[in-house]
Amino acid sequence: MVATGKRVASEEHGTAENAASSEEQTSHWITERPIVLAGFNLGRYEMASARAGDVTVKAYAARAMEKAFPRPSATVVNPPSPRDPRLNVDPILHQAIVPSPARNAQAVADGGARAVEYYSARFGPYPYSSLELTQMPGRMSQGWPGLVFLSSFAFLTHDQAEDLSGSPLESALAGLTLPHETAHQWWGDLVGWQSYRDQWIVEALANYCALMTLERDRPADVRAILERYREELAQKNKNDEALRDAGPVTLGLRLSSSHFPNGYEAISYGRGTWLFHMLRNMLLDTESGRAAHSERGPFDPDEPFVRTLRKVRERYAGKSISTSELFGVFEEDLPKPLWYEGHKSLDWFVRSWVEGTSLPVFSLHNVKYEKRANGTEVTGTIQQKETPQDYVSPVPVYALAADQKVLIGTVLADGPETKFKLAAPAGTRKVVLDPYQTLLSAPRNQ
Repeated sequence: MVATGKRVASEEHGTAENAASSEEQTSHWITERPIVLAGFNLGRYEMASARAGDVTVKAYAARAMEKAFPRPSATVVNPPSPRDPRLNVDPILHQAIVPSPARNAQAVADGGARAVEYYSARFGPYPYSSLELTQMPGRMSQGWPGLVFLSSFAFLTHDQAEDLSGSPLESALAGLTLPHETAHQWWGDLVGWQSYRDQWIVEALANYCALMTLERDRPADVRAILERYREELAQKNKNDEALRDAGPVTLGLRLSSSHFPNGYEAISYGRGTWLFHMLRNMLLDTESGRAAHSERGPFDPDEPFVRTLRKVRERYAGKSISTSELFGVFEEDLPKPLWYEGHKSLDWFVRSWVEGTSLPVFSLHNVKYEKRANGTEVTGTIQQKETPQDYVSPVPVYALAADQKVLIGTVLADGPETKFKLAAPAGTRKVVLDPYQTLLSAPRNQ
């Protein structure tokens, strides 16, 4: 038995008929801090352990998968080619091996420890002294304070997950489960949400934190996962209704309906993850003195997005946060290029993107280049379609100069057309919008 908190006592009890037998066990657990939710898991587990600084991370796994777990089918090796001297050798039947969670328990414990170290370095210390990762039948996972119900699928190796799904992307998505549930120790357990309209914060933020852990070693997976989320939002049901129209992230569980059975998951996780991706890049692009960059590198613990999340953790540890309070913290150090109509506020972002549902289409028009003493002046118009008239979008504009993409500014596109004037490096003859896909927009194939 594994539960929230720390076990301080455990006793075995015999039955009245046979006092020597151990028919019952009583455990006493005490939490290290006040918590909103408590839970436990019970199974015939084997345990593996890892360390993340002073934090002990343990993974509890059964020797075999549950009976309902998909069984890989047997495969037949192709017969030899006609030129092969072993032509008369019969094809070999290869029986796929059913995964054993216990064999992979150490890898899960190690992965949990790495996530704890990563998040602790960015958001502040892990809130508890230990983390227990316990196998749970089925595809669903759930994070409790210091305890995780971890889907059996999370105990597959990367290759096993890919073999089972037949898709590298599905394997990458499955790989988010462990860092996602670990991130809930900060976002969801330590910092809660005020109402169903704010629940998207902890789900989307935990999911984006999971993507953060992939950014250094598997950036292509991050791009592919974000693209999948965008495509899902544009998918239409049999009534020709786009999933994005189920509603904004602030509808919470009400997003799911007979028209959109998976509306909550697709929008709270998918669109919500994109909102934090946009916010992170908006702040990074407009940070004082930052003028150019190439492909995004790993998350810097001192970049503005991470600094603000540390503030959120410090102020709301053991409390609940609302959407307006979250953006209030982000507004405190808001760079001037993100001030809409001179106001130091993210109300425009909340109104258009958090409370909205659009997937805009952006295009450049009437671009002109004028040589100046210290460079090039670029003027033009950004068109924004498939949005309400008052929709405001933070559009990054890049100059192509000397085989590099140089960020020359973020334009707050307001409504159908917005004129801009930006300074670019000398010799600039072409500008492009959002080449690194940091802005949620309609899929390119639409």
